[in-house]
Amino acid sequence: MRGFRQFSWWGWGAAALAFLVFMPSLWHDWCSVDDAYFVRENPLVQGGLTWAGIKGAWTTVQASYWAPLLWLSFMVDQEISGGAPWSFHLTNVTLFALSVGLLFALVRRWTGRAGVAFATALLWALHPARVESVAWITERKDVLSGLFFLLGLWFYTAGREAEKRHDSKRSVACCRAPGALIFFSWLCMLLGGMAKPAVMVLPAALTLLDVWPLERTTWSRLARDVWKLTVEKWAFWLLAIGWAGLAGLLQSGEQALAAVPWNHRLAMIPAHYLFYLQKIVWPTALAPLQADLPLVGWQVAAGLALLGGATILAWRFRGRAPWALWGWLWFAGLLLPYGGLVWAGAESVALRWLYLPQIGLTLCAVFPFARIGAGSATKTVWSRIGLALLLLFMGGAALRTQSHWRNPDAFGLWILDCHPQQGGACAMGGDSHMALGQWNQALEAYDRGVALGSKACLSRWGMLQINLGHPERAAEAWDRFEETWNQPVLSFPDWERAEERELAWRVRGQILLARGDVAGACAALGEAVRWETDAGAFGLAEHLRACLQAGRPEAGAETAERLARATGIRVREWRELFPFYAQAWKNGARGYAYAFFADYADRYPDDAVNLNYMARLLATAIPDGLDHARRNEWPAAALRWVERAMQVDSRPPLGVWETLAAARAAAGDSTGAVQAAEKAREMAREEGDEELAAEIGQRIATYRMGLTWQE
Repeated sequence: MRGFRQFSWWGWGAAALAFLVFMPSLWHDWCSVDDAYFVRENPLVQGGLTWAGIKGAWTTVQASYWAPLLWLSFMVDQEISGGAPWSFHLTNVTLFALSVGLLFALVRRWTGRAGVAFATALLWALHPARVESVAWITERKDVLSGLFFLLGLWFYTAGREAEKRHDSKRSVACCRAPGALIFFSWLCMLLGGMAKPAVMVLPAALTLLDVWPLERTTWSRLARDVWKLTVEKWAFWLLAIGWAGLAGLLQSGEQALAAVPWNHRLAMIPAHYLFYLQKIVWPTALAPLQADLPLVGWQVAAGLALLGGATILAWRFRGRAPWALWGWLWFAGLLLPYGGLVWAGAESVALRWLYLPQIGLTLCAVFPFARIGAGSATKTVWSRIGLALLLLFMGGAALRTQSHWRNPDAFGLWILDCHPQQGGACAMGGDSHMALGQWNQALEAYDRGVALGSKACLSRWGMLQINLGHPERAAEAWDRFEETWNQPVLSFPDWERAEERELAWRVRGQILLARGDVAGACAALGEAVRWETDAGAFGLAEHLRACLQAGRPEAGAETAERLARATGIRVREWRELFPFYAQAWKNGARGYAYAFFADYADRYPDDAVNLNYMARLLATAIPDGLDHARRNEWPAAALRWVERAMQVDSRPPLGVWETLAAARAAAGDSTGAVQAAEKAREMAREEGDEELAAEIGQRIATYRMGLTWQE
């Protein structure tokens, strides 16, 4: 237990402070990137902690990952909260806080200085680059594998120190303890790889520990001793090769390994290091989805100069400051696999990849403060003040960065603000604007994404244009970009998400409907619901509508069954789709709903009930900011439909008179609106409904002022 005393109250204090800084994430929602795929809609996780789930965790490859410990931890959270995000966030923050405490204990053991250890652990923990790993539920991979990585360092350090203590005794009993500790270190590497294969760099980190602080060799003798140090770690290296091979095999079809030439990756490594160093020193624009950095000559040259200069400088001072060379090599070495050799989808850089490598640079940043403070009492005070100010700055930046993860809308706007020239960011930002009812801003974001060649933005832009009443614009853009881009929009060769294909096919179906190609629309919308296995009622209704309209009910038979299972409503004929489009209108999909209503009024001119209902929806619609091309048509259509309803029924009921008043007001006929409303009030009084009569009286006052009635 000697080693574990290194935690002390300082260590627990560092862990507690880290927990407090990241505690706001406990009230955060899910992230719109990957959380649904990995957790929220993952059937392996949603089943909770069952025997079948435990078996599936060990036998399932999800998203090109074999990560049984990751899935098991998600299952536990699912059991605790029933799928609420707070338990998942709580686990992330707790694992991270434990890692901070463990890092404190490690640095204290290496240096023998509690102050240096405390500052190193906190500075690493509070850097805003940690937010991506901690606040993002999906990135449990980082904090879980990172905890095992640090435990592996702990056991290895304890094992080598035990060797030194027992070298003189040479007894079998004494020699067993170091071996057991080294085995535990290897076991931690094995377990960490079951969360994320990033632990493959552990053997390299252990070799650095052999030089400093364990002093099993020196920097000058490292070249001579490296073979011996490598051979003795054969079990670690064998496991590292295994994890690397497994990751490469599972991700062989991903862009990370397949689509980017090796010469490009190698050329970009210096530029990537330059990027990471800039984010560490000046942490701005920290949103994920950094995408691919362009191959810019001066950045590559600057990166090479920085790498070479820093290495030479650290080597020169290796005697007086061994921690400087150690910290720099730790950063450069542990980051190398992610310095450009491996990509994550479209990302060649990601701040979460700094999780472990940044420990080295953090130690390098803290030691100078300790050196300055060693001179005198005054210097000690000023060095501590400077370090405290740095920690406060980083903590504030971490809290500010963390706030952008609070919900999908805030996250999407942040992504767009940080990466306005990325198609994926434009799509996410546009989605956030849409969710907030900011239609014009959404169009601007999608427009920019379309210009950048984003197929996702084109689908969203087309869908919005159709809902705005401009299917011809969507059709024109669709055809133009199909010809311009190398791949058809509908193919989405670089997308995993079925919902992207679903959306593209839906847009295509709507374009074909607008062009009068009902059969083609039927097929396209059928593809949409095929790709979207969890399609909503409206999407299913759209396909069924096209099938019935095309006279092909057999093509929509499966869709009708899915719609019945989802809603309990079995649709056998076209008119029975009415409730779905009425709900679509209320949900904001007014372009689609209006097109259906207009068709319905032509098909069923004697359906007084639904004619009145449609007229009421159009006449009392609350403005939602949409610059809808058909908005000017709505008052005339509402008036036309309610007048037809009155013709059908020789004695129109009270509700029809109310609708007539609202429609006349919407059409600008305030006098006619007052007359119809007075008739409705009279009928309400005849029926003895004084409360309704009073409400109608208020509307009459509204109509007399030339205003409309809005529900």
